[in-house]
Amino acid sequence: MKVTLEKLPASQIGFDIQVEGAKSQAIYDRIVKDLTRTMQVPGFRKGKAPTQLVLRQVGTQRLKANVLEELIEKTLNEALAENKEVKDKALGGFQLVTDIESLVQIFTPGQELSFKAAIDVEPEVTLSKHQGFTVQAEEVKPDLTEVDRTLREFQVRKSTLVPAEDRAVALDDVATVDIKVLDRDTGEELEEAGEEDFQLDVDEKAFVPEVVQAIVGAQIDSVIEVDSVFPPDYYPEEYIGKEIKYVIKVKSIKSRELPPLDDEFASSISDKETIAELRELLEKRVIEEAESKTKANKERAVLDALTAELEVELPATLVEQELDFLVRQQASYLQERIDPAMAKQLFTRELVNEMRRLSYPEAITRLRRKVALDQIFAQENLAIDEAALKERVANTLEVLKDQSIDPARLAGLITEEMRTETALVWLIENSEIELVAEGSLAVQPASEGLESISPEIDDANVVTVDAASEES
Repeated sequence: MKVTLEKLPASQIGFDIQVEGAKSQAIYDRIVKDLTRTMQVPGFRKGKAPTQLVLRQVGTQRLKANVLEELIEKTLNEALAENKEVKDKALGGFQLVTDIESLVQIFTPGQELSFKAAIDVEPEVTLSKHQGFTVQAEEVKPDLTEVDRTLREFQVRKSTLVPAEDRAVALDDVATVDIKVLDRDTGEELEEAGEEDFQLDVDEKAFVPEVVQAIVGAQIDSVIEVDSVFPPDYYPEEYIGKEIKYVIKVKSIKSRELPPLDDEFASSISDKETIAELRELLEKRVIEEAESKTKANKERAVLDALTAELEVELPATLVEQELDFLVRQQASYLQERIDPAMAKQLFTRELVNEMRRLSYPEAITRLRRKVALDQIFAQENLAIDEAALKERVANTLEVLKDQSIDPARLAGLITEEMRTETALVWLIENSEIELVAEGSLAVQPASEGLESISPEIDDANVVTVDAASEES
């Protein structure tokens, strides 16, 4: 067997293989012998039929395909074993480059065969710079008025609705209305878009702002007309952007009686005994959220600067794995929020393919960040804390104690996660980050910092080897 290696784009190694005829002849003879011994041919006892009849029943093309399949698999495994440097960096399996149907046509057992295959390998990474970056990141300051807004929302949820028949509609009321939607061009009623006895929260955040503004001050039995454009995120979707007229009849008005913000209220919505303790808790959450967003902004800023210095060709195997993770993550999120029967109908092959297509840019961004941080970890000879690793593995096993966990697989995933964290901390420590006012920089992409590049830790990734084998 002669093997010629070739470096290909997209972090692949090509294998140009020439196989001597004796190898294919040996496989052919063994398969024919097995078929003759096991195949039942009409008119003959098993194993007693002439070889030519057996071959006629199997078919020449089918037999050649079986021999060729085994020959290619065996040859590729031998070629990879002989090239240890490639084997150590290999990702996934071989992809046959030569067309299999063409091979079947030209293949003759006992004669020399040539074919080409390729395998993805770990990418070569070049970082022209990996430290000393000077970047800007937006500082998110805590907005403590959010505490009052949160308390107000809980008050509204626990409020009592009281009829208000002697006054006009006011903000924060609940009005029962009949809504008709007319096409402004034709005057035709769009029946699917309207609704009778609709409970309308008189709040611009809860419904179309111009409609809310128009009914404030209206009396019971009033009819209000509002010219508008059918808004996004409303049903039916085919009307979005159409010029319409809302016709709203006010049928009843109810005001909200809010519970007082006292200790009893605090204990009814939380485990805190006093309103002061509840406020303190909510303030702490607002502050922590602001700090978390600022941290993500800093991470994103240095990661963007780092990946701008990165040269790498990402292998398809890594991209596909990253897309698998992102789609699985999105599917898990949706399945937790919708009926299982609906989820089964929703996740068609077409939807999954579209999810993969839309997730592709994020997958590339995440992978580029990860390989850049891996390069820093290696170049700077960084290390993770083994005691912290063991503790995190133990804690995760405790959380997932009811799952079938492969501890070695879990430890590997957490090791990767900690390598990423360690490299990112080093990068931030070795960069200058200027915090600037929120909103002062250009709009950032949706992906965040570290959480966007850490590997996923869940039962799907750490199931036992046996379970994983059965699944495949």
